[in-house]
Amino acid sequence: MAVIEFINGKNNTLSALNRVLKYIINPAKTDENLKGGHNCEVNTAYNEFFMTKSEYSKLKGRQYIHFTQSFAPYDKVTPEIVKQIADELVQMETFKGFQVAYAVHTDRDHLHTHFVVNTVNKKTGMKWKQSAEQLQMMKDYSDEICKKYGLIITQGKSGSHMNRGEYRSKEKGHSWKYELFLAVKKVKWIARSKEEFIFNMKALGYQVDWSDTRKYITFTNGEGKKCRNRKLYPPEHFTKEALLKAFELNSQRMDAKLSQGKMEMLLSAVQLVKMDTPLDTGKNYPLSTLEGEALKEKIEESKKGKGLNWDKESENSM
Repeated sequence: MAVIEFINGKNNTLSALNRVLKYIINPAKTDENLKGGHNCEVNTAYNEFFMTKSEYSKLKGRQYIHFTQSFAPYDKVTPEIVKQIADELVQMETFKGFQVAYAVHTDRDHLHTHFVVNTVNKKTGMKWKQSAEQLQMMKDYSDEICKKYGLIITQGKSGSHMNRGEYRSKEKGHSWKYELFLAVKKVKWIARSKEEFIFNMKALGYQVDWSDTRKYITFTNGEGKKCRNRKLYPPEHFTKEALLKAFELNSQRMDAKLSQGKMEMLLSAVQLVKMDTPLDTGKNYPLSTLEGEALKEKIEESKKGKGLNWDKESENSM
């Protein structure tokens, strides 16, 4: 499957536009045959974007839109196929008249395409606008293209936004929000009550603000960064009701001693990762590191002919 993500950054200057265009065609990350341009030439995109903006006297405000289309490491797809998928994606109606420079990056363990869109339409001079519905249409269109190339479509994000810092962290396999997601997901299937959930999350370094008078739960990590439960995906798995239901199921199938033992095992694993891996990985993202190791094991099992088993969220999938 492919995941569409928009990268929010300081995109209101021409220098930022120039930097991002140079970044996506960096020869250390891509090859000439993996680059493309829609209504422009990718290697001269900056000049062409600038000419369009100048023609319509729209040199202020947001200069570009930056998004990625990413494929999982286990997707059986080549860089050339990813490029073809990108070629087809930019043909959708959303990009009609807009200049788009794009390139497939092969420097990570997952293939991904960077797209940079000029915010001024070359044909009409209108500025780029995209509603939530149009974003979902892009995701659906991406899925349809992937199906055509035989890629498996699973329940994924309907498109999302992240800031530049989060993107850089994710490119390295790290994201504080994803680390939070893993913590909540794991503790959800260990805790036997709301109180145990809050206590266990605190043991992992998170404060939990769960008030009966407020609709959402707020999580705060050790750096003071906050995130509500509605931002965790899929949100219906992390509502107050869904969590309480999980706690009830947990209380039926394990006693307090077993629950405590599971939490102690998790904390021990986290501590080992912090001790055995570099500070910028294990210390700050221990659960992500553990998940990465588990994924490697799954891939190794698939190579032995057992196949990957991408189960739905459950206690066994922790």
